Amino acid sequence: MNLEQQGRGFYVPLEMLAIARGVYLAHQEDPEEFAGLLDNGASTAYKRTSHDLARRIATKARIVEGDEALSKAVDLDSPETMETLHALFSSLLVEIPGRRNQPSWFGAHIYPFVGELIHYDAVERRIKQLDAISKKSPKKRKQADMVSAGINAPSIERYLFRDGGGWAYKVLRSDPDPDRKEATQQGLADLVQDSGTPLGNLAKALSAHDFDYDEVPVEGSDAGIKLYEDLSPWPDLLRDGTRNIVTRIATVPRAKRTESLMHWVPYCLARHQLHLARRKLGATDGESLLLDFGNDATPLRRESQKNLTNFRNDIVNAINVQAREMITEAEGEGDEARKRRYERFTKETGKAVDSPRAFFSGTLAAVGALNATGGRRHFTMKPPMLEGLVSATVPQGTEMEFDQFCSLLYEKYRLVVENKVAAASPLAYEVDPSFLDHNGKAFREKLAAIGLLTQYSDATSMVRGEPR
Repeated sequence: MNLEQQGRGFYVPLEMLAIARGVYLAHQEDPEEFAGLLDNGASTAYKRTSHDLARRIATKARIVEGDEALSKAVDLDSPETMETLHALFSSLLVEIPGRRNQPSWFGAHIYPFVGELIHYDAVERRIKQLDAISKKSPKKRKQADMVSAGINAPSIERYLFRDGGGWAYKVLRSDPDPDRKEATQQGLADLVQDSGTPLGNLAKALSAHDFDYDEVPVEGSDAGIKLYEDLSPWPDLLRDGTRNIVTRIATVPRAKRTESLMHWVPYCLARHQLHLARRKLGATDGESLLLDFGNDATPLRRESQKNLTNFRNDIVNAINVQAREMITEAEGEGDEARKRRYERFTKETGKAVDSPRAFFSGTLAAVGALNATGGRRHFTMKPPMLEGLVSATVPQGTEMEFDQFCSLLYEKYRLVVENKVAAASPLAYEVDPSFLDHNGKAFREKLAAIGLLTQYSDATSMVRGEPR
């Protein structure tokens, strides 16, 4: 699995949902040949949707097929139609924090609010003259008839996706708990199946006119993706949290469940990456993260900033250690080419180590688990991430007292928020209890502000997994 900067943040759940949607579509077409959603097996067949037309409309990119082909999908007699579609789909694009420029259409992905909006990755590829006479692919011949040779046109393939979503899907489909897996399967199916809504019907109608599409499901193998469940608790935490999020069908709107999943899945992968790095360096306990919910620069915030810096260094150091082990192994086998390939990972700087490190901090920043994408950064939880965390942690139909919830955050995820929890962590000796006490109150107010905490007259505060 490639944990690279390019595939950070929301690209992880976008890929996971694209695989899940594709598996669902393939199974719907031929249930006897293709496995169902989360079915375990050697390979996973899924049908990919590019949504290249909707994405090109959203970004006002060139429609290389020309007006004649476009008119089959869009009423060009009314100039307002294209502007309306542009306004609609541009408002549905996933926001990538820290992005400075408007991306090309293939760098823009549609938020998967309904099943019909879920799509795979794509990029532009040059149409070749040989495509027009291809005997192996009727689709290529059809595409070559639509545009001139030498033109760049949409092509479904992995471009920004980097296997993070494949890891998440494999974690869910290999769940050893049959009851939890069945509940997750049913809840996930509700998110990826056709919604039948006006928005879903529009998206489905436009996708029928995409330039590139899968004629048959593709066989995807995740055999090369290792879960490392014996070394990290995060695969199982991902399963628990996902089950809690997706099963709230009766109490939480589809869009809110999707949003929580979009934040929870990449958060788990980034924490999994950090845990494995620290295990590689000999750490035997879980890493404590100090979350700062205050508005001012305090010793607590400085400690959280140092916390983040140390963890980013841990990732680089772990890569260095692993690379030196691989070099020693290559030397023993006399494999000079392999040795040279790993030598670039032994440096403290350079793209080889910078990219995995940037995946960690970039992913946490994207989902709102850091205060910003750059500059002086510290651990926190912005409202959408906090909603996802609470939904993943508090089982459906239950609630718990605030102090109990804070204790659970530490026991499960090693998140340190307030004074009582900090006493059990090595961080207890780093921050004055008064700052932690103030931080706990700020955290309580954050939960109340987003409707997940109710304060009663007897001074009891109860945390719920969904707003009332």
